[in-house]
Amino acid sequence: MDRRAVWIGADPGGQDHFGVSELFENGTTRTACVSSAREAAEWIQGTPLGAGIDSPMWWSSAKRGDRKADRWLRCKYGNASPGKVLAINSLYGAVLAQGAMLAVELRRRFPGLSITEAHPGLLLRARGRRLDQSRRFDRLKHCFGVHACSRISDHERDAVLAALAAREGFTGRWTRDLTLERFPEEQDPSAYWLAPMHYWWFE
Repeated sequence: MDRRAVWIGADPGGQDHFGVSELFENGTTRTACVSSAREAAEWIQGTPLGAGIDSPMWWSSAKRGDRKADRWLRCKYGNASPGKVLAINSLYGAVLAQGAMLAVELRRRFPGLSITEAHPGLLLRARGRRLDQSRRFDRLKHCFGVHACSRISDHERDAVLAALAAREGFTGRWTRDLTLERFPEEQDPSAYWLAPMHYWWFE
């Protein structure tokens, strides 16, 4: 096992609210909260196998900026908090701008890096429907062999889950890629300025 090989996860946000994680091949994790995409990229110590980013990684010119992936997720799981699937035009600027900037920074440092969009909040709700909020993360860690402290911040937790999505998707254990079905108004994640981009989901 290459001890330097890691899956990267990120939960973009503002000052001291930008979660970032490294998920090692043995399931251990390393996490932090930083303040920008550049800080997040510079924080990485391992050799990335792939990255998951909790931010819409391709956009739509339709009203509300809605994407087919978002509608499918709302239809399948509902749209209650936590894990609400928001239209792109409803999101805070830091989530959108810092997510895209992190992808650029990562690819500049690690050319050809595979990147997937992730939605940790919805993953927690979808995989722990019968559990209370406090136990969902523990259940997911157990199911996927992840070793992370339960007392980390929500931003760090979401970064760990984004890294998990990258690991599961790029190793072929999750096979649904939500980028493949789109409305005509959407960018093509396989052929636009951040391409290629994926959105791996577990079912």
